[in-house]
Amino acid sequence: MAVTETQAGSTAPPGRWLWAAVTGFAILFVILAVWSAIANLISPSGVDFLSFWAAGRLVLSGHPELAYNIASHGAVEDTIAHIGGLMPFPYPPPFLAIVTPFAAPPFGIAFILWVAITATFFALATRRAAPLSFAFGNTPAAIDFMIGQNGFLICGIFILGLSLISNMPFVAGAVLGLMILKPQLALLLPVAMLAGREWRVIAGAIASVSAVLVLGLILFGFKSYQGFWDILPFYVDLLRHHKLPWNELASPFALARFAGIPQTPALIIHTVIALVATALTARAWWLKLDERVPILATATMLIPPYFFTYDALLIVVPMGWLYWHKQHPYVLAASWVCCFIPIITYFSPWLGPNFISLAAIGCLWALHNKTDSQTALRASTVAA
Repeated sequence: MAVTETQAGSTAPPGRWLWAAVTGFAILFVILAVWSAIANLISPSGVDFLSFWAAGRLVLSGHPELAYNIASHGAVEDTIAHIGGLMPFPYPPPFLAIVTPFAAPPFGIAFILWVAITATFFALATRRAAPLSFAFGNTPAAIDFMIGQNGFLICGIFILGLSLISNMPFVAGAVLGLMILKPQLALLLPVAMLAGREWRVIAGAIASVSAVLVLGLILFGFKSYQGFWDILPFYVDLLRHHKLPWNELASPFALARFAGIPQTPALIIHTVIALVATALTARAWWLKLDERVPILATATMLIPPYFFTYDALLIVVPMGWLYWHKQHPYVLAASWVCCFIPIITYFSPWLGPNFISLAAIGCLWALHNKTDSQTALRASTVAA
């Protein structure tokens, strides 16, 4: 008979108890998603999706360039909820094409549609990378459910593109080219594809990026691109002058800054970790290692200093790989706990550091130090 990798991994201890625990939290987080949807339908709040909705409203009004005008964009947000600060729109113009359709309905309905559609896409994109319980049983998923961020969409694109490389490399590249919508999460893709000599993937990505950028120019005009470039220094200033809550950022830089380390040493620490992650990624793809995809997903989390908890859905890929291959279960469990802690920040009791970067480092170590006796499992079916 034939046994798939999923079946083999899910029935063997200690995977059984870990799967049960994560499944319980996945159910809890889905319930949290329903609660958030009802709350925003009855009384809209200043969740992150409001930034997308406001940008789309400005496009529908015939002024897409104003999506990057902090005052104009904020004025639209204030028609729904007073957020008590600034929540601009920092994404390149092609992203406007995605959020604009969701700006047509009233905010509460738009929020529900956005979360439901992007979460479904993420679940479908990750079905071969990790069990559904791991996809939705992680803190980043809970936060995306609550605030309507784009983690489900962007991480889903990333994971889907990587899953297509073996069978449809050009299409995979075309999907990965959509990461231009959030380029800070695509910084390692060129390194991996060049090291892996994935020329058709590279060709597909170049074609996709070119088409997306031209489409954005046609739809929204040059002024929108100018507005996007003009708003970027605002975010650099936030990092440089510590105007962001460090415990909501999930990068090594933010963890170091939270610990009181000055900016320059913190940046040096982050750079060293990023360089090690880059080297391990290049090695894995050059040698065509079985774990090269989860290594790339994990290392990506350690590259940009500006990296929020909701972007850390990429941790699903290494967790799924370690679970299915029965590797380092205690590292896997500890990584999940490190990811879980930040959600408490959103409910006030925990205002401590964000440990997601430690989870990524732990997973990267585990992937690099897999147990030789257990590497026989493969993503393909195994004859029994």
